[in-house]
Amino acid sequence: MNNVACLNIRMTREALPAWNFILQKGFFLRAHSGMTVRQFLVEILGYDNSFIDEIVRTIFLNSSPVDDISTVHIDDGDRVAIGGAMPGLVGIVMGRDNPYKEFRSGIACNSNEADLVPENSIRIFTKIFSTIVTRTGTDILARGIEVSCEDLMKIMENNKAHLLDGDGLDEVFANPEDDIRVVIEFD
Repeated sequence: MNNVACLNIRMTREALPAWNFILQKGFFLRAHSGMTVRQFLVEILGYDNSFIDEIVRTIFLNSSPVDDISTVHIDDGDRVAIGGAMPGLVGIVMGRDNPYKEFRSGIACNSNEADLVPENSIRIFTKIFSTIVTRTGTDILARGIEVSCEDLMKIMENNKAHLLDGDGLDEVFANPEDDIRVVIEFD
């Protein structure tokens, strides 16, 4: 077991594509129980409401499309996928609040009751796609994410030349655990 609670890593911008891959593959974020999807997007991902309403067009919660992000709540272990507008007919149908959402009404995520213990910390598996990952990825990484030590080791191995600072990496790699919190900044 290692004693590193959070790794602060500084890399050159050339390593950003590897981290964007992780943002699309999936990572964990900590949140508070009782949050709506909108609260998660604002408070945890740092998106403002206009960005959410204009750019974030596709949201899936546990593989179900979400329309009303202000009434659907997240819970520990949930899986959230976020993207911009998807191409084609399927993209239109799966997007939020569209005229064709009735075609997918049987699989849509509906309003649900919240776990009203806001002091409880929960883990949400998150994926970010399309232009949203390129527009917001560096901000999310600077806020911190949890990744598997295996994924972290692969990124570091493939991007050694881009590492500027990474105190604690040796300790984490000597005693890898399942997941580690990392804060990534780029120069």
